[in-house]
Amino acid sequence: MKVLHVELDWFANTNHTGFYVALDKGYYKDLGIDVHINGEFGGCGHQFAGEPDIVVAPEPAMLVYMDEAKKEDQATAIAVLTQRNDSGIISLKSCGATRPRELEGKRLTHWTPQWFHAVIGYAVNEDGGDYSKVKLVTKDVGDIVETLGVDGDAVWIYKNWEWFVMKHAGKGCDYFALADFYDVMDFCAPAVAAKNALIESDPEAVRAFVKASDQGFVDAAGDPEAAARILHGYTPHFDLDLLIESQDYISKLYLNEQGHWGTIRPERWTAFSAFMKDQEMIQTDYAASAERFTNEFHG
Repeated sequence: MKVLHVELDWFANTNHTGFYVALDKGYYKDLGIDVHINGEFGGCGHQFAGEPDIVVAPEPAMLVYMDEAKKEDQATAIAVLTQRNDSGIISLKSCGATRPRELEGKRLTHWTPQWFHAVIGYAVNEDGGDYSKVKLVTKDVGDIVETLGVDGDAVWIYKNWEWFVMKHAGKGCDYFALADFYDVMDFCAPAVAAKNALIESDPEAVRAFVKASDQGFVDAAGDPEAAARILHGYTPHFDLDLLIESQDYISKLYLNEQGHWGTIRPERWTAFSAFMKDQEMIQTDYAASAERFTNEFHG
């Protein structure tokens, strides 16, 4: 049986439930693959290193990796977890940050890749603000409850997770999605990439992974509570009620109009690739040739 190592972009949460449903229900093994999933706090800067065959990361991190990696280490995006990028900025209501320009004068936590500043800086400046007036705090946030109002006033999050963590902690928050302000910010996040070495040596294993994952996410969308309970079996340290509420929210974002998971809409990938090139975050014009992503393993 083919063993596949999957590296998540963060610790396992409801972004990733479909993988765990597929694992729990035996969908991967039914198709001849033995999937091992690793997820831990630490951000998205390290996932491609070492043994992973399949990597979960946001499109900007993938593009930077693809731009810098050697040919033998290259990867190709094969799926996206949600059909809309539901990432944005969360802050306590007392902060008063309800749109990008209102981050001026606020403490914004950030992680180290330069593409963070390209994205958020663009959002603030295009909204009439001045990104140079945002107070940047270097911190990869693991505990949102202990961060907001203490080390930082605002944090870039996925709404499906930290929003509900704060809600269950009894904290009143504001949130705005970047994609609500700029179409280009509806990039593929989180996305899924396969190492090219795997694609070339065993494309059927990649196809099996996508097919089984599709079934896992379809199941999660169809019965969010059951899916949350499965995820809870792998993440018992999280409150079940939190998982159920978060799962109910994000399950509506998993599938495309045809009722399937993972398909990458070319306009999402290529528009943001062009943005990254314009911002000088990457050197290669992936948008012009629609390189580095494929939907060939779906269907």
